Amino acid sequence: MSGIDAGRASVARYQAAQHPRPPFDETKEWTVSKTLKPDWKPGDGASSTDWQTKAKIQIDPLEPGRPSFDNYKLLISAVVPRPIGFLSTISQDGTRKNLAPFSYFELVAHDPPTFIVSISGGLKDTLNNLVETNECVLNVVSDWFIDAVNYTAITSPPNVSEWDLTGLHPHPATKVRPELVAESAFNIEAKVVDVLDVKSPRSGAMTAKIFVLEGIHFHAREDVINQDKSALDMAKLKPVGRLGGITYCRVLDGFEIPRYDYGQQYQDEPAVRAIVDKN
Repeated sequence: MSGIDAGRASVARYQAAQHPRPPFDETKEWTVSKTLKPDWKPGDGASSTDWQTKAKIQIDPLEPGRPSFDNYKLLISAVVPRPIGFLSTISQDGTRKNLAPFSYFELVAHDPPTFIVSISGGLKDTLNNLVETNECVLNVVSDWFIDAVNYTAITSPPNVSEWDLTGLHPHPATKVRPELVAESAFNIEAKVVDVLDVKSPRSGAMTAKIFVLEGIHFHAREDVINQDKSALDMAKLKPVGRLGGITYCRVLDGFEIPRYDYGQQYQDEPAVRAIVDKN
């Protein structure tokens, strides 16, 4: 089967699966609930005992004959949800403007603001642009433009702009050359500060490049950020995360759990004193 035929078959399967599903519910609102076990106390462990009846299956990721793609499918369904690194980049000569989503992405520090994005699966336009310019914009993804974000993963030639293919709107950045995605409620202008190569222990071949990025300037939509510019409103941000396969998730509810101080807990909670004194 040719690549074009495989693409048509994939779209047909998706459309067939979509047909019986309920429509997207725009009326759902962000809510904060109690935790599963509000009366949890030190020493209680998990809030469910189902795990006690299930055996563990061992998997060697480097087992002879195990395809690396199986590890990919397994891990992206296990490490969830993952934030989407939606990067806008530009080539050194300015002729190639690229948009692409990456689910190997994370915030790793705040002073200075530091992020990592891993690019694998062969050379990509984003990788080439980052190597050439050391600049990008990270655009936080919300549900109102997720279809366009997803479409930027299409395998288009370098001279075909994802801006044009999706209809997303560029907005000038302040300190870097790549443009912001105007539809995004929070944008981070960033510079590359380090690059790490990931090599396969099987073949020794490079399988990914990890870019360490420093955020140097932020842009927030006025109705999404609070007055002292220290937090975003989840009810208005409507963030989207990445799950396994081709599945995404919306963040529609949450719960709060406090951070505890050991000294205070030891003094005030008999359960903590009993556990510590017993040991």
